[in-house]
Amino acid sequence: MSNKDIEGDINFYIEDNIGYVLLDNPKRLNAISLEMWKKIGHALDIFSENKNLRCLVIRGKGNKSFSAGADISEFNDNRSREKAVLEYDNVSKSTLDKIQNYTKPTIAVIDGYCIGGGLATALSCDIRLASEKSTFAIPAAKLGLAYDYLGIKRLRDIIGPARAKYIFFTARQFSSREALQIGIIEEIFNNGDFDSDIIKVLNSINNNAPLTLASAKLAIDSDPFDTDMIKKCREFESICFSSKDYEEGRLAFSEKRKPIFKGH
Repeated sequence: MSNKDIEGDINFYIEDNIGYVLLDNPKRLNAISLEMWKKIGHALDIFSENKNLRCLVIRGKGNKSFSAGADISEFNDNRSREKAVLEYDNVSKSTLDKIQNYTKPTIAVIDGYCIGGGLATALSCDIRLASEKSTFAIPAAKLGLAYDYLGIKRLRDIIGPARAKYIFFTARQFSSREALQIGIIEEIFNNGDFDSDIIKVLNSINNNAPLTLASAKLAIDSDPFDTDMIKKCREFESICFSSKDYEEGRLAFSEKRKPIFKGH
């Protein structure tokens, strides 16, 4: 396969202090190629340098698919050779790690198929919001693939061991209603109002105190037995209480108006 045969791209931009990463491979249901994994990581590196950014959104182009997983058109060329296999796996794992450890809130906006590596990408985000028509699956058992340990661990941490086993053992697709029931997604929105409803959620996050959100994310994601991390969380709490935003929050409450937070 030549490079010109590999389709797909990553578009990223900032709008209203929200960073957007768009999986752009609609002809293949936004399946993620090696180059796309690299560009997602690059986008996160750039976004990490922007102190004004309030949250990060990952979504697929169009309304048919968030992502159908790995771009299997690369399998014959990339996964059949040992070095290429290692590169693909290492780059994808590194990128997923960057998403999970991104300091700002991360939101997967799912409209359509969310399959395999696409679901792994969504699970790497803090929260997942989906349209009614969205469907989910991890078909590794139907392909003879071994799923990454950290990906399995992430799924187990989110939905529990029995449900994680059920998803892997059956390898079947399930609806957004089922995904909500088992805890993979946080909310479902009507197909017709999807984009406008998503903006409402993003604005509610965007308007809250950035330091409080960062402090909460750190505490929720931390190992409760890691004494160094507990110390860091408590230091973050002190930063929040001594911040200008805390003063603004108290003042806005007393003046019965919406606060305007600056992130310091």
